[in-house]
Amino acid sequence: MIYILVNSGMSIAFICFVIGYLVRKRDVNRHRLFMMLGVGFTLLAAIVLVVAIHGYYGGDMARAGFVPVVGKEIVLAHRLIALIATVLMFLMVWTGATRRRALHIQLHRAFVPLYAIVYLSGLLIFTGSQP
Repeated sequence: MIYILVNSGMSIAFICFVIGYLVRKRDVNRHRLFMMLGVGFTLLAAIVLVVAIHGYYGGDMARAGFVPVVGKEIVLAHRLIALIATVLMFLMVWTGATRRRALHIQLHRAFVPLYAIVYLSGLLIFTGSQP
């Protein structure tokens, strides 16, 4: 169940980010709305993930419903890229909110591919199991 919640939240976030990106030049208000929805769903899914794994299952991913189908090194790489993408996401929010457009545009060139890698790798390197 937690696996489905996290993947659903991340999928909704990804869709919001795609919509926000597509409307960025035509409608800045819709861009902001969809990007903030994407941030919100990402954070909500991440909180559910971390609380489930560390709060309820003592750090055991498999018992929490996330069974890696790859080696520990790949899972670690996924986590590190996710951490970098999260920091960039917060910087994107800050630069967008403070109207630092030039920096915002530069940051998105790193954030977009990193977020896509984290989202897709999360779908591919874990499978759900019943805790």
